[in-house]
Amino acid sequence: MPHLVLEYSGNIREAIDPADVLGKLHAALTDAGGFRHQDFKSRAVRMDRYFIGDGSYEQSFVNLDIRTFAGKSAEVRAAVSEAALAVLIEAFATTLRETACDISVQITDLDRTSYARSRSADHQIPRAA
Repeated sequence: MPHLVLEYSGNIREAIDPADVLGKLHAALTDAGGFRHQDFKSRAVRMDRYFIGDGSYEQSFVNLDIRTFAGKSAEVRAAVSEAALAVLIEAFATTLRETACDISVQITDLDRTSYARSRSADHQIPRAA
């Protein structure tokens, strides 16, 4: 944990490398939130079908959803959000200058009692002889 889901509109100006942006987010959030690098599970999704406002002028968006277990203090949550926002502002600077862009970060708390997972170490996979 955490899971990062980065969504952005298809009209962004940058030719971003999602792995680069996600790597920078991992580093920033490790420092700000006390997460471990090996626990991040992240993906970036370019949205080519979207509609913003009334559609009368060019608008764009970048949204990061940080999904993690509840329990971090309000101060840590604020630090995590601000650290992530700083990374995204830098990564999408041209889009911010050239379009009406909205960059947002939200933290979604996951309920431990309803979260289930399986890891490959949990399963014995037979090896070919």
